[in-house]
Amino acid sequence: MATIIWPEILPPGLLAEGFTKQPQSNVIRTAMDAGPQKSRQRYTARAVNYSGKQVFDVSELAIFEQFYHIDLADGVLRFRFEDPVTLETAEFRFTADYKVSENNGLYEVTMELERL
Repeated sequence: MATIIWPEILPPGLLAEGFTKQPQSNVIRTAMDAGPQKSRQRYTARAVNYSGKQVFDVSELAIFEQFYHIDLADGVLRFRFEDPVTLETAEFRFTADYKVSENNGLYEVTMELERL
């Protein structure tokens, strides 16, 4: 279980605009010589991919980048974060580096996450 927690000073969760959620495939299918394929679950619990963004000011962006690069070892480690759908705290990790774009002095940070 992750012991690193999303910084309280940063906004929780992801914004609804542009948010996506996609469960990872959890089924293994095996072709048979005759008849329908056999299928079974790969894991007892499957991961879910989330994509979304958050908006930070310049000081919040600096805190986020420190959290990502130092606390999470460049996004490798797991952390506790608010699930954008259920609003409960769950274990997440980054699946790709974040992306930053500037808009009127605010910074939109796009994140690719995996709920474990």
